[in-house]
Amino acid sequence: MMLFAVAAAVTGIIVAIAHFIIGDRVVLQPMFREQTSGILAAKPMRDLTRAMFQLHSLVWAALGIAVLVNRWQGGGDLIGYLAMLIFTVSGVANLLVLRRPHPGGILLLIAAAAAAADMAFN
Repeated sequence: MMLFAVAAAVTGIIVAIAHFIIGDRVVLQPMFREQTSGILAAKPMRDLTRAMFQLHSLVWAALGIAVLVNRWQGGGDLIGYLAMLIFTVSGVANLLVLRRPHPGGILLLIAAAAAAADMAFN
């Protein structure tokens, strides 16, 4: 049954796209517009900060797709365990750091549950 693998993939991709777009518009662009003489004054540091911030988006999308492709190919559970671990740690960290429920953290935990269900029912 592909349902849970599809759910993990779709959820991971949705979180990644939202994090990429909203994070850039709401967090990074305003932060980079502020005048500073500190470490973010140098363009290479701003570029590095942007890359590190957006790396999470790439990982979440890739893991979601990897769970789905792994299921199509009849692969083992290693990718599922890795996805479950990274989605769970990311979701819990998001909720702990923000100290409140956040849609991104909740969706990451849903992606982790979907990856776990995919392994359990296949």
